[in-house]
Amino acid sequence: AAGNALGLNVDYTHRCAKWERYCSGNTTTIQFHLPDPLSTSAYAFQPNCLDAPALRTLCTDCLAGPNGNGPDCVLFPRGYLDSATNGCNLGCQFKQVLPWIRNNLRAVATEWLSTVETRALTFWLRNAAEFSHREKDDMEVAVVSLSCADDDCDATMSTCVCRFTPLPNWVYALHIPRSATNVAIVVSPTCAKFGDGCTLHAQELYHFFGSLYPRADITWNVITSTSSAYMRMITADHLVCPPGVGCLLPAIARDAYTYVYETVAPTVSTWITCLPSDYLARLVVPSYPAEFLSEDCRHLRARIGAWTADLDLAPSLQYQTPVDGYLGCADRNFAATAEEPYRSPTTYRWDETVWTTCPVVVATKDELCTQMNRLRLDKILFVGDHTTMSQAIALASLLGQNEDVSLDPNVVPNFSKNVDCSPGTPSAFSFQLSYVRNDRLEEPGTTPSPGNPNCGISNEQYCYPWSVDYAAHSGRTLLIVNTGYHWADDWEGYIANFQNFVGKIDDVAANDVAKAEDVVVFRTSVPGHKECDLHVGVFEHYHEYCPRIVNGAFWHWWGELPPYNDYAIRIINEWNLLNTVKSGPNIELLDPWMMTILRPDGHLSGADAGENCRMDPKECMLYSLPGPVDWWNHLLVGQLKDVASHRENRSPMVAWR
Repeated sequence: AAGNALGLNVDYTHRCAKWERYCSGNTTTIQFHLPDPLSTSAYAFQPNCLDAPALRTLCTDCLAGPNGNGPDCVLFPRGYLDSATNGCNLGCQFKQVLPWIRNNLRAVATEWLSTVETRALTFWLRNAAEFSHREKDDMEVAVVSLSCADDDCDATMSTCVCRFTPLPNWVYALHIPRSATNVAIVVSPTCAKFGDGCTLHAQELYHFFGSLYPRADITWNVITSTSSAYMRMITADHLVCPPGVGCLLPAIARDAYTYVYETVAPTVSTWITCLPSDYLARLVVPSYPAEFLSEDCRHLRARIGAWTADLDLAPSLQYQTPVDGYLGCADRNFAATAEEPYRSPTTYRWDETVWTTCPVVVATKDELCTQMNRLRLDKILFVGDHTTMSQAIALASLLGQNEDVSLDPNVVPNFSKNVDCSPGTPSAFSFQLSYVRNDRLEEPGTTPSPGNPNCGISNEQYCYPWSVDYAAHSGRTLLIVNTGYHWADDWEGYIANFQNFVGKIDDVAANDVAKAEDVVVFRTSVPGHKECDLHVGVFEHYHEYCPRIVNGAFWHWWGELPPYNDYAIRIINEWNLLNTVKSGPNIELLDPWMMTILRPDGHLSGADAGENCRMDPKECMLYSLPGPVDWWNHLLVGQLKDVASHRENRSPMVAWR
């Protein structure tokens, strides 16, 4: 482009790694797949950047220098640093070619996506405001790129200095979502050959990701083809890069979910940290070395752990007053003995096995009051089906407020309690705890009554209205919602419904800016357990649960719940990125999925229920109270503490993982 603009006789063949007559090209290099001729029309050559004599001098000096074949000499003839300040000083040459690099790489990526057999639809090819693109069997691909931080090496060399710096495992957990279906660890050949610990780190990540993403396909490969490596990085939904040059060009061709760790102080280490603001806005360059904040625990807690029997903790896991109705039947009928002083399902604690600094602590009324006060919340509103009702009643019981909560099917199940926090808080403080039954998180415009359902495909569910009361509350609300169980295999219906819910949250905040200070939480759906009446203890790990996964109408479509959760997580992450075009608050994620699938015990039809509590048909999804559901609330209070710290520190948004 410069040669044509300045009238120079320049011969360029972009499909060759170096100049040679009759070059046929190397199909494994990214150069071979670039458009021919290269596209430069989107951004015209700027004649004030270089004139013909200056370009001739630049090329002559580069060819005579020690690195005449390298691009840095042409792009950064004076380096990309201001030696006086150790700050950025990108020359006009690089700013000139940036849009050309980006546009040509994206053109190759678009063509490549049309040839691969995958359902992956990556964020950079989609409109973030349109959520209906997702299909049930879509893939969500994450790529981790491992390369050398200063790579002047070639795989044909026998020795070379290649500096490789790994990231701690919590960083990957922060940036790769739980909904990922594929996680690929891409290792450059020079990093594998010369980088100290590079291959070992890839192997460790492979096994670690197997535990962190048990439903995903995990791979690690040394990719010698730059075209293959670039395409994987550009078209992935998520890209995470420890310090290394291998992902710098793919990073600038992406639009979102790109995390590039590079040194920025006291001196920048690569040119990517010096990019113009419109390029930096498309990716995240986190501080390096990575700094862990206590509020990050909400992205890590309850993802990798195990249940441990703890009779010493068991007294604090009991209620002051048993729950009425079927949820409390097992507890009311339990006869304590010296050998078994408490029902077995109430004697376990959750232990974090990786991030022990992020424990799930047994919640207390004082702790909940403290966090509600920090966030200036004066109402907790649960909206959902029977599982959400169980969580709401469990929280009311923890607070000593479960009197007059009826489970009689002839009575409206909704309830509201006032919780007095004095003297647990510095000043007089109270909040309202409410539950509204809505099986599908939708409002058909009618109000049901006991025995008269009003929603669902066959009109068998109950959807009491909730959004008007939510919008009318003048204070700040902690809104906790869930949906999934009552959508059976109606994937399209679930998608439309979840979109409507997110839109409703935005509409409420658009009409009342104070609602942007609410805390909105979506809880993931947890399937039941086949033959729960035969289980006495807990599962030790996911692979013990996995062979027992069931689906179909007889099992209430439990197998549909993980993809429903995945869709919700994807939409929540995309929603949380839309900071400039939305009115509503970010949506937090409460994810007790892993900790709960390891609990086949304690269901309403569990072995501990006793003859007086038998249900027909067997109920292997809902739990007796107290029991595993209490740990959803212990997890919730820990999340609130993290959200309060996050808001007080005004930390940058981190999409939910």
